[in-house]
Amino acid sequence: MINGQIFGVKLDTRRVVLLAVLIALQLVVARFAISLTIFRISFGFIVTALMGWWFGPVWAGLAAVIGDLINSLMIGVPGGYFPGFTLSAFLGAFIYGCYFYRQKITWWRVIAAVVTVVLIVNLGLNSWWVSIISHTPFGFHFTARAIGEAATLVIHPIILYIVMHFEPIIRLKDRVL
Repeated sequence: MINGQIFGVKLDTRRVVLLAVLIALQLVVARFAISLTIFRISFGFIVTALMGWWFGPVWAGLAAVIGDLINSLMIGVPGGYFPGFTLSAFLGAFIYGCYFYRQKITWWRVIAAVVTVVLIVNLGLNSWWVSIISHTPFGFHFTARAIGEAATLVIHPIILYIVMHFEPIIRLKDRVL
């Protein structure tokens, strides 16, 4: 049962290729963002959630790690590579996988997944990582990020629910996996 629930699908060549395409798509989609005065909306979370839904927690988490490493080490990020954000990438994808893999996608499940990712990863860990990097108090970053993450709590569940009930996405999932 562990292989079925935690590790997710058994990877064959076709699924490895799909996972690689999703990693590449995540890198591209995350580059396109809407920047507002108090926060930035990136759409990479959609691909991360799809990886969790389609491949399960562990494979999605490992794919997110690969994506983070490619983004940080090959493409480059401001401030350079920091391993804490790689852990955050893993946990975010892992959480989505725990909530979505082999589960019926309901409003409550989507909301619970987003709230968990926002509280643990985005507000908790990512605020801590930024405070470590910048040598400033955790509370400052937590408070500053809370404003943007409040919008995330509204926007992300709506987008994820729509995407996960979009018929072409469902057909692709059923056909490939």
